[in-house]
Order: sequence, then C-alpha cells, then structure tokens
Amino acid sequence: SVKSQSEAMDAIVDKAGPALLVLPLLAVIAAALLFRRRKLPGKLSARGTFQHEDPASATAIAERHRDFCRIAATKREIWVFSSDARKPGQVLPVELPDDSDPAAREKVAYQKLKFWLTMELGKIPGAVDLGMTSQWPVVDRALWFMSASPGFDFVMSHGVPPMIMQAKYLLFVSKTGQVRVAWLAFVTDQVKPGLTAGPFVVKLVSEDLKAAQRDDRSYSKFTYTCTPARYDDMEKVASGLVPSILQGIDHDKWESFERA
Repeated sequence: SVKSQSEAMDAIVDKAGPALLVLPLLAVIAAALLFRRRKLPGKLSARGTFQHEDPASATAIAERHRDFCRIAATKREIWVFSSDARKPGQVLPVELPDDSDPAAREKVAYQKLKFWLTMELGKIPGAVDLGMTSQWPVVDRALWFMSASPGFDFVMSHGVPPMIMQAKYLLFVSKTGQVRVAWLAFVTDQVKPGLTAGPFVVKLVSEDLKAAQRDDRSYSKFTYTCTPARYDDMEKVASGLVPSILQGIDHDKWESFERA
C-alpha cells in the first residue's frame, strides 16, 4: 500500500540520514578544491613578490606622466583611502583643464596629486615638511606606479598574456603617514575577442613609498596575489577589500590586505 511504501522510505531516510546530509557538503568541498586548484596563468604563484625600477630617462618619466594624466582623467580608476576617505569609490580629485596642450594637462594632474598628498599628510604631525615639498620623491613614486608600465611589466615578466582588464589603482595614506599604492586587474590565460573580465584577479601592493629605506634604492618593492575571480566587476572586487584596507589605514597592518 501507499502507506507501507511511505513508512519504508521513512525508515531508509532515518537509517541513512547522516550520510544523506554529508553528501551535499562533500559536493561543496569538492567544488571548492577544484576551484582552488585551477592552474594560475603563466608563471604566477598564488602569492609572491615583485620589484619595479624607477624610470631612468626623461622619455620614460614623460611616458609615466602621460599615462597618469590619462588614468586620472577618467575620474573612476584611482580610488583614494585615508583617515577621512574610508569608503569605496572615492576618486582622486583631479580636475583637468579643457586644454589641447597635453603638457599643461599633465602638469595639472601632477600638481593635483601632490596637493592631495600634501593635504592628507599635513593632517598628521611630523608626516611632511612643507618646506621640502618642491622636490618630493613620494609624489613621483606614486605617480610612476599609477601608470601602465608597472602592471604591463608585471604580467609580461610572469608569462601572462598582456590582456589587462578593468585595471584599478588604489592610493593610501595611513594615519601614521605611510603612503602606499595598489593595482588590481583581471587577467586570463586564454585570450578571447570581446573579453572584459578574466578568470583571475591580480593585485600588486607597494611598500611604504615614503619610508627612508626607499630613498636608498632605484626601485620599489611589491607583494602580489593571484586569485580566482569571484566577480566580473573590478569595483565589486575592490569594494570587498575595504575592511582589510582600513586595517592598514588605521593600524599600519597591511598583511591582511596584501594576502587577500
């Protein structure tokens, strides 16, 4: 009868109940392991280090300035974080003149970056000597990174196809006056026409660009991560990193952000 069949099924479920509950969990774990084991593109590791040389010629410096001006002009690709700027989506305030002279626009972009750093560091006792900012290396170091060359050189040095998607730059000033920059982008190991997001996110995070030990070198040090992408929108990726970013801003504890 229907009743006896139902009772029999209930008995089977009662006996196998724990096993039936475990099966979906095992499926989730297996999927997660498969996700994690996906081969990373090129020669990239999940985590690593990277060094990038400062531009060594007037031509190379001019190229970085052109790149920075172009990136800043988008008013979306450079997010800033400080003791006051704590939410995702706050962009570097750069208003460029409607001037056909590229050199004039690049000069204004540089001055706007310098002004923002001066204002943020000026809030921190002892963080900046306003009499020494006419030649201020930290501005140059930040600008040099917020250009196309470091990210391009990074992927090329690791054998990754140079198809960089939705690059995002993050500029940080911590409560103690550290100045750091980060770069995030989607990358792929399989280039396809029309691709706007890749299966992996790479993240480069600089050392403190204002630290005294940086003055003794002609290159900057970075840590990097390469992780499977959870979203196809870099703004969502960057927004998800805000809690670890604020650990760095508030306490100079950058390890969580570097490893995220």
